Amino acid sequence: MNDSPIILVGTHRSGTTWLGEVFSQHPRLAYWVEPRHVWTWHNSYTPDDVLTEEHATEPVKRHIRKCFANYVKRLGKDRLAEKTPSNCLRLRFVREIYPQAKILLVIRDGRSVLRSTDEILKRGVPWERILTRARQTPLLEWPAYGKQALETIGRKITGKKLNYWGPRPPGWREWVHHDPTDVVMAKQWAGTIGRAVEDADYLDSQGEGVFRFKYEDLMTRPRELMTEICEYAELADPEPVIEFTERTADPTRTNKWRTQLDDEVLELVRPHMQPMLERLGYSW
Repeated sequence: MNDSPIILVGTHRSGTTWLGEVFSQHPRLAYWVEPRHVWTWHNSYTPDDVLTEEHATEPVKRHIRKCFANYVKRLGKDRLAEKTPSNCLRLRFVREIYPQAKILLVIRDGRSVLRSTDEILKRGVPWERILTRARQTPLLEWPAYGKQALETIGRKITGKKLNYWGPRPPGWREWVHHDPTDVVMAKQWAGTIGRAVEDADYLDSQGEGVFRFKYEDLMTRPRELMTEICEYAELADPEPVIEFTERTADPTRTNKWRTQLDDEVLELVRPHMQPMLERLGYSW
């Protein structure tokens, strides 16, 4: 297996699913959708999803590398590509596991993330995904996720809206207990992308850079930007990836929040989102 995997990183509902589909077009890439259980092996009992270099012990490194190498070999491919949104909170951990990894950080307007996350909370997690997570999680680590999983299943059965879904930045439990759902989603986005940007800044300062780009830019100039991304990733023969990007990019995805989030919600979440939005180059 190539020791330079392509790691797709972005907050929940920031376009990583589509990006994964983009990279899956390459015939030599073994794409894996959200192998969270691999990344969190022996680190499941943490209060949130943050992992750092300190969590990357030698046994953990060996296990993760072996799991991914076996996956690539099983598919008869050369190189791994994967996306796990909670890795926004683990960039330094990921870099410690794979010093040569090509990390791609997609940044999306948090208001679009808020709108899309609310759809998931209303619809619930698909049964197929719940069962897949259960099968993938080692038995010894089930208690770490049991309470949250049972609540997710209970709300799925009763048709109640979820109160939380996605990456768990520091403070998430307190938000769920004390804040309105819209505020929880706003804090979740800001806390998740904020940690990713801070860690990316640190890795950049160490000469271990992360390629950052905006989802909105990829929608409006797909061929140009994806060509740059593939050059950074050192992806040979990238045309299938670039062509698929150009064919499927949809600029209308970027502004749905403007008509689907009402003014009351926007004013409620503004204090929690505006500073991070402006830091990322978005205006309110």
